[in-house]
Amino acid sequence: MAENIQNMKKHTCPTCAAPLRINTELQMYECPFCGVTYDYEYFREDDVLERAERALRAGEYNSAAEAYDFMLAKEPHNFVALRGKIMVSANAKSMQEFRDPNRLRTLNFSKIDNEIDQAVFASESKGREYFSKLKELIAAGKEYKEVIMNITKTRNQRKLQGKKIQMYNRAKTNSYVDVGDKKTEVSVHPKDLMAATIAIYIVWCVLVAIMAFSITGNSTTTATSEKNKNRYDVQNNYNYAVNGILYPDLTSDQKKEINSASKEVSRNYVDVWGNIVSDATDDNTSTKKSTKKSGKDKEDTTKKKNDKSAAVAIIVVLIVLPGIACAGYCIYLKKKLDEIDKIENTIKVYEEQASEMADQVLTHESEAVSIRKKISLLYKELTELDLAPDMQNMPIERGPGIARRWQ
Repeated sequence: MAENIQNMKKHTCPTCAAPLRINTELQMYECPFCGVTYDYEYFREDDVLERAERALRAGEYNSAAEAYDFMLAKEPHNFVALRGKIMVSANAKSMQEFRDPNRLRTLNFSKIDNEIDQAVFASESKGREYFSKLKELIAAGKEYKEVIMNITKTRNQRKLQGKKIQMYNRAKTNSYVDVGDKKTEVSVHPKDLMAATIAIYIVWCVLVAIMAFSITGNSTTTATSEKNKNRYDVQNNYNYAVNGILYPDLTSDQKKEINSASKEVSRNYVDVWGNIVSDATDDNTSTKKSTKKSGKDKEDTTKKKNDKSAAVAIIVVLIVLPGIACAGYCIYLKKKLDEIDKIENTIKVYEEQASEMADQVLTHESEAVSIRKKISLLYKELTELDLAPDMQNMPIERGPGIARRWQ
C-alpha cells in the first residue's frame, strides 16, 4: 500500500504539469493549480492499454482510438499507444497485417502517414527507429499499390485493344466480295478475285484471237485454191496446145517425149507457158480473159478487205468491250483492296500497341515481385526493432502498482 501511494504521488497534471495531490476522502487526484480532478483508474496504464487492445481486436476502432488518446494525454511518448494509433488509422487488428502486400495497398496512406509522422516526432530514440522503419514499409506498400494499379490499367487497355482488333477484323471480312448464291455464298479476297478476273480475260482474248485468225485463214486458203486451179488449167491448156495444135504431125513416141519435157518445164515456167498459150489465141479472146481475170482479182481483194473488217469487228466486240468491263470491275476491286489494306495497317498498329502493353505488364509484374520481397524484408527488420511484442501474445501483469509494458 505504501508503494502504491508512493507511485501515485509521482503523477502530474496532464494540463499544467503540476504535481497532483491525493484526496483520500474522494479517492481522487486533485490539481492545486487547475482544480481538475482525476480518478485513480485514470493512471492505471495496464487497464487503459488492455481496454484499447480488446477494442482493437474486436474491430471497435473508435473505442480503441479513444483509449490510446487517453493514454497519450498523460504519456505522450508511450510506444504502445503511438503504435496503436497507427493501427487504428490502418483499421488493422494486428501488426501481422502489415506483412501482407495486398493488405498494405488497401490502406488510407494520407491518414496513416500523418499518424506515423506524429509517432516519429513524439517517440523516443528507440521508438523513432521503429516508426521510421514502419514508414518505409508503408511506402513500399504504396509502391506496390501503384504497380498493381498499373498492371490492372495496362491489362484493361490491352483488352480494349483486343476488342478493337476483333472489330477491325470483322470489318476486314465484311470488305471481302461475296461470290455465289445465298446457299453457296463464299467470301473471296479482292486480290484473289482480281487475279482470277485478269486470268479469265487473258484466256478469253486468246480464244478470240484464235477464232479471228481462223476466219482470215479460211479466206486465204480459198484464194490459194483458186490460184492453184487457174495454174492447173493453164498447164492443161499448154499440154493440149503442144500435143494437138502446135505439132499435129508428131508420132506417138515424139509426143511422149514432148509430154515428159513439158511436165518438167511446167513445174517452173507454168506462168510463162501460159502467157505463150494466151498469145497464141486471138486478140479478142485475150482481151476478154484479161478483163475477166482483172475483175476476179478485184473481187478477191474486196473479199479480203471485207474479211479483215469482219475480223476487226470481232476483235472490237469480243475483246475491247469485255476489256472495258474487266477494267471497271478491277477498279472496283482495287477500292476494296485499298480499304482492306487500310484496315490491316490499323490492325497492325493495334497489335503492336497490344504487344507493348503485354511487355509493360510483364515489367510491372516483375516490379511487383521485387516489391513483395522488399515488404517481406522490411517487415522482418521491423519485428526485430519491436519494443513491445503483439499484446495478443503478451501476458498482462496484475497486482498493485503500475504494470508498464514499455519503459
